[in-house]
Amino acid sequence: MSHTYHPKVSITTSSGDHIRYIPGSLAGAMVQQGAATPRETVGKVRSVALATSAATTAQRIGEPTTSTTMGVRFTRWLRLDASASRVIEHHPRCLY
Repeated sequence: MSHTYHPKVSITTSSGDHIRYIPGSLAGAMVQQGAATPRETVGKVRSVALATSAATTAQRIGEPTTSTTMGVRFTRWLRLDASASRVIEHHPRCLY
């Protein structure tokens, strides 16, 4: 059965815990590969649940924050010991 996906799809564990949001095209590819199943919905799919094997390997890389659109902060402010300067440290997996 072909599904239509919302542009922003929620990934959840098999028990229903939210992990993060991903683009709809990626969610569709995950469903086709068998890594996720769409949640019961009317209309566009807005949430997919990870398959049990995929849910055991999915881990957060940080705590969720309200200031980012994707839910995980990829930068943090650090104070230098030698001065009152602050620098922004980027997470190694950050793309910007």
